[in-house]
Order: sequence, then structure tokens, then C-alpha cells
Amino acid sequence: MSQSSKPMYVIALAGPSGAGKSTLLHELSLRFGSAAVLRIDDYEATSTYPDTAQWLADGADPNAFLSPQLVVDLHALRSGKTIVSPDTAGCIQPTHVLLVEEPFGKGRDQMRDLIDFVVHIDIPLEIALARKLLRQNAFLPWEQDPDVFIDHLREFLMWYLSVGRAFYLAISKRVLEQCDLVVDGTCSTEEIVEVIVNAVRAKQR
Repeated sequence: MSQSSKPMYVIALAGPSGAGKSTLLHELSLRFGSAAVLRIDDYEATSTYPDTAQWLADGADPNAFLSPQLVVDLHALRSGKTIVSPDTAGCIQPTHVLLVEEPFGKGRDQMRDLIDFVVHIDIPLEIALARKLLRQNAFLPWEQDPDVFIDHLREFLMWYLSVGRAFYLAISKRVLEQCDLVVDGTCSTEEIVEVIVNAVRAKQR
């Protein structure tokens, strides 16, 4: 059987912001032979997210987070169809392995049957937080715009102390309920990739 005729195997990565998911997705894609990658942030414009505090108060139901276009695209790829990337507008072809950044793993009803293997990146929240704050981007531009950086940093830390930490813990709890592999997020990227690749191949045997 050729690689193109094999059924698609979907691997979902979950972990808090700052866990290193983007780097791992890239490296895993290379290890699995240019596997296709879907990132949750690329679907933000077509997704609906609840207020964090209210979501926690209501019992932290993963199904309150709606990503309809992600579900549609994942269905299409699993059916052997090409999709258009919401980030680059380029074509994403079906591949034997598909890597998906999915915060809840198999926790969301619409995603559960589309995912074969869930990896949870276990990392102390203070390390993930430090990594996130050190990452220069439009929200935290550092030297490029110090005033915006200070305002956004204060805004984010206030959110984190009031509900953010509880938010990440609630998500982690949901993921661990239906998780295939937990990896140590403090290990090197190379070590984590090796653990994931070996675990997936063992599961596929």
C-alpha cells in the first residue's frame, strides 16, 4: 500500500500557551514526512469563544468553544479533499499524518471522532507563562513599542491572575480525561519529538 492510499492518522497536540506547540508541530511535520498541520489560532476569525470567567463558573464545558471551520476542514482532509489554509490562503493537501493544535484534545464533541491520538504537553504553568511573555509578537512588541508592551503586559497579567491560571488548569483537566500520551514540556524539542513519534508508531502497529 502506498503512503497516499493509507488512511489519515490525526494527532492532536494540547497544552497551555507557551508550551511550545508551534515548534513541536513544525518538527513533527518534518519527522512524519511533511505532514499537514492545522493550527487553532488560524481559525480564530471563524471561531466563537465564551467569556472566560463565565465559562469557568458554568462548569468549563469544552463544547462552549466553537470552531466550525476547523471541523469542516478536518472532515474534508480526512475525506481526501484539499482545503484552503485560513492563514496563508494556500492549498493544504491530505497527508498520511495530520497534526492539529487542539486545546481540548478529544474533549469537544465535534472533534472527538476526528482525532486518533492526543498528546498533552505537561509543563509547569509558570514556565509556560514566562515563555509566553518573552515571545515578541504584535500583542507584546517589546522594544518595538514599549508603551503598547507595558499596557498589554499589565492587561494580560491581570487576566491571568483573575481567571487565566484557572482557565489553563480547567483545560488541562479535560484533556487528561481522554489523553493517549503525556510528555514533559520541560524536555528539549528533540526529546519530546522522539517520544511522540515512537508512541504514535507503537500505537499504529
